[in-house]
Amino acid sequence: MERYLKKILREDALHSHKMAFVSGPRQVGKTTMGKSLLDSRQNYFSWDRTSFRKAWARSPEEAIQDLGKGPVLLDEIHKDRRWKTRLKGVYDSLGDRLEIIVTGSARLDLFRKGSDSLLGRYIPYRLHPFSVAESSDPPTPEELLQRSTVNYRWEDLIALGGFPEPLLGSHQRKAERWSRLRLDRLAFEDTRDIKTLSDLNAFRLLLDLIPEKIGSLFSFNSLREDVGVAYATVRDWVMVAEALYFGFFVRPYSRGVRRAIRAEPKFYLYDILQIPQIERAKRLENLTALHLLKACQYWTDSGQGLYELHFVRDKERREVDFLVTRERKPWVLIECKSNSKSPSSRLAHFAEELKCSLNYQLVEGSGIDRLFPAQNIRIVDYEKFFSGWV
Repeated sequence: MERYLKKILREDALHSHKMAFVSGPRQVGKTTMGKSLLDSRQNYFSWDRTSFRKAWARSPEEAIQDLGKGPVLLDEIHKDRRWKTRLKGVYDSLGDRLEIIVTGSARLDLFRKGSDSLLGRYIPYRLHPFSVAESSDPPTPEELLQRSTVNYRWEDLIALGGFPEPLLGSHQRKAERWSRLRLDRLAFEDTRDIKTLSDLNAFRLLLDLIPEKIGSLFSFNSLREDVGVAYATVRDWVMVAEALYFGFFVRPYSRGVRRAIRAEPKFYLYDILQIPQIERAKRLENLTALHLLKACQYWTDSGQGLYELHFVRDKERREVDFLVTRERKPWVLIECKSNSKSPSSRLAHFAEELKCSLNYQLVEGSGIDRLFPAQNIRIVDYEKFFSGWV
């Protein structure tokens, strides 16, 4: 199956002679998708190949001179400290006749947040794990929930996560082993591409502890006490983990919310296999966050508007798990439940307060879809709900 970003990469970036920058978690399928866009196998260049590294350091233009037809894929070149300068030279000399795809994990996303000598020469995209409705032609925001596409079952995603290798392998024990090995490489190898950490073993412990915080307000102080390092160090390490696509923050939405909390965010993981299988409620909430963030970032990256993911909580401790905003205005409220068959009073409260017209309470099960007009809440099962998303 073609990945959901493939069509937009070709039509949005490459055909307009912009470089396509594809970032995302380790082993999410960036290289595989990039290769599927190539017409010629010799147009793939990886930083992991010694011969390419040496040639790139001498002359980037000469390093990629033996080309076939079609796009060029530069994989992991962010590991070169001068990659932006060298890539700028390649683009400025060849970009009018060369379609360039650049794939990588942390650095592509990091560098585009600050001042950027490549500004105006590329379009950034973020690739996510598989979702229920993964397809080569995702719905637009206007088509939200108008389709019903189930290419990956919700129960399989809960058990195996959305990364290609464990999901397609369909083997629980091997999936858990894959997850452990992936995390080791992220902690002990990928960090070198970001910065030098003072204690990698303590950083690895931090990554082991974060899954316990899923669904709760995120406390740097609590982690500081558990890991035994300074507050500033913990904060710095968590930012490194975020940059490496270990996980992502979801921040509270406060506009129009009386007595809203504004400070503490929540943190979710890209690899839900790091959450123990017995913690099913946490996996449900985390997988929901992944589906929603994927849609928000796809619509935003593809130029369909600004979509962001938040949660809502006030000082009375009323809370709704997720709010998707459209152009910074409330659009869709989502509450995660297990088996509740009656509308959540908290969801009803914030639906009215935020004047949100799309309000969903997600429950486990199959074939569940019931509208409660008085509260303007629809209770639907997870798989049915996400069959209409990206």
